[in-house]
Amino acid sequence: MSGADQLTEALWSYAQAATTSVPSASAATITAGWPAITLPAGFFQKLGDKSSSARLLLQGGLTATAVIPTFAFGLAWTQASPAAFSAATLLHAISATNTPGGAVTLAQIDFEWHIGLRTLGLGAASTLVATGKVDCPSGFASPFKLTMPATNTSKVSATTIDVMQPIYLWPYITLGAATAGNTVTLDWGKLYGDS
Repeated sequence: MSGADQLTEALWSYAQAATTSVPSASAATITAGWPAITLPAGFFQKLGDKSSSARLLLQGGLTATAVIPTFAFGLAWTQASPAAFSAATLLHAISATNTPGGAVTLAQIDFEWHIGLRTLGLGAASTLVATGKVDCPSGFASPFKLTMPATNTSKVSATTIDVMQPIYLWPYITLGAATAGNTVTLDWGKLYGDS
């Protein structure tokens, strides 16, 4: 494997506990209290057999109370400065949910997203796509994992990206009902880039 013209590097990392999420039936960020997860301006520049891509990894704990709604997760993006959470622009749609099998406290939960450049355009005309998964073996009911999107037909592409501006990533949670005590608290995160 030559890899001479391909470099994987850490673009962003953080290892402090995030503010515990307070999710409801509306989207809530799971990275509250963290600096914005940022893909730098100009990162997505290459198409072809070595297209620009990034990988976001997060790990934390999921808590479910005795009154347990469905849990769903998503990944949104913004480019407005200063960076502020919004779930209005998605890198993928939430198309699957999982209801924890019982009450748990800080069950380990792992997130992984792959983000790739699909088309390169001038101004706000580039397209990114993303897929991912959420694993929570001791918290989720079988099959203990969510894939994002749930099926190949439910993909969402972000088609109005300006690759010459920073891209802020916003992992989020949505509950099936607004019930208190159901939370996610992240412990660390890393964003890797292949350029």
